[in-house]
Amino acid sequence: MAKLQNCLEDFQIYVGTYSKYNSGSIYGEWLQLSNYSSYDELLEAMRELHQDEQDPEFMIQDYECSEFFIKQKLISESHLSTHIYEIAEQINSSDYDFEVIEAYAECMSYYHKDVEDLLHNLSDSYFGQYNSDEDFAQDILEQDGSIPENLPSYIYIDWEATARHLMYDYMSSNGYYFKN
Repeated sequence: MAKLQNCLEDFQIYVGTYSKYNSGSIYGEWLQLSNYSSYDELLEAMRELHQDEQDPEFMIQDYECSEFFIKQKLISESHLSTHIYEIAEQINSSDYDFEVIEAYAECMSYYHKDVEDLLHNLSDSYFGQYNSDEDFAQDILEQDGSIPENLPSYIYIDWEATARHLMYDYMSSNGYYFKN
């Protein structure tokens, strides 16, 4: 399960200051977001890191994180959203692994919108994880009773063609399947 800790576990920022940068120094440190419980706590660590400056203007010089956070515009060069921990908590409180949420956002090009709406819409369209479109098609048709239980042995189903047509109504990313 990739919940709050894991969702931020691979999220780190390199924090310097504009003053140091303008003076020719890129001094700073990598800070792991999962080591802090709130934006205020992270901000305090940034202040402590640059306590040699009276009123440091922080500069996010580099970052490593999931594309989800980048596409949601929660992080960019010299910017980290003050809402990052609230959004991570919404993800943590959901019933879905972070990978499922990322896959759905990717399928829907659902970025720059409210994460709460994204999670609500995800709950209406998520079907599960499958190894292939063919496995998905077979499982969906067997679950809804579209295929008779006593199918004669001389009848073969072309799962590749069936999946190709079924996928007009579904979408997938990284093995996760959703209804359009």
